[in-house]
Amino acid sequence: MAKKRISLTIDADVLKGIDELVDDVNIRSRSEAIESIIRNYLKGRGVAVFLAGGNPASLKIRGRLKPLLPFGDKLLIEHNLEELRKNGFSKAIIIGKSEVIGEIFKKVGDGERFGIEITYVQEKKTLGNAKTLQLARKYVHSSFLVLPIDNYFRFDISGLVKSHMAAMPVTTLAIQASREYSTEVGFVEMAGEKITSYEERPKKPRTFLTALFIGMYSPDIFDYIPRGDVKWVLQSDVFPKLIQEGELNGYLISGVDVNIEKDDDIRIIRSLLKNR
Repeated sequence: MAKKRISLTIDADVLKGIDELVDDVNIRSRSEAIESIIRNYLKGRGVAVFLAGGNPASLKIRGRLKPLLPFGDKLLIEHNLEELRKNGFSKAIIIGKSEVIGEIFKKVGDGERFGIEITYVQEKKTLGNAKTLQLARKYVHSSFLVLPIDNYFRFDISGLVKSHMAAMPVTTLAIQASREYSTEVGFVEMAGEKITSYEERPKKPRTFLTALFIGMYSPDIFDYIPRGDVKWVLQSDVFPKLIQEGELNGYLISGVDVNIEKDDDIRIIRSLLKNR
């Protein structure tokens, strides 16, 4: 493999840590140590976490699990896995109750045919979506994507990733400009890329900026979720704290995101796929 010589400026303490990795057996030089660190970091990227927790009944419509609804010749989860692969993701973690992840496994297995390695994590208690997310803690080691299992999406996720990696806040949410007011989603106010307020299902939204429940998260997010059997929700318990600390960013996207809550949403997705 071709190698290129580059020049780097590194903090002295960081360089000392790098030199300590050189053992003349597995790593023979400072250059090999830096390359090894970068390779391991890049392996940790490209991870998406699907939240499928809570009461399994809430993930059903017409008696079927939403991620397993057919759209054309593919299931919703298959469309989403393919979209993730197109955007450079190689790993997916699906977290939910055993009956939910069991049914999904029957359809997509370990993800090999999609080019994505899937890990299934069982949620045993219903304690809120932040606690569902907490179950991914030992599987992620760098920034990762979080998305709901019952959404259809099609937009430039790579832009969201780049925005997050450039600023490195704890969380960067995908933001969409809505055409009309709705009380069924979260609305935000922003100053530049910083989210300054977040309201979930407000009676009268103050802006037309809606927060999708899709975002990039740093592993630091787990510091905002307490351990133990306590109910904890991202929208009400975590996001306000992130806003207070200036750690919640937004990235304006142009594309498609449909959360399946009613039959009309299914028709919208089918229409979008038909006209794609």
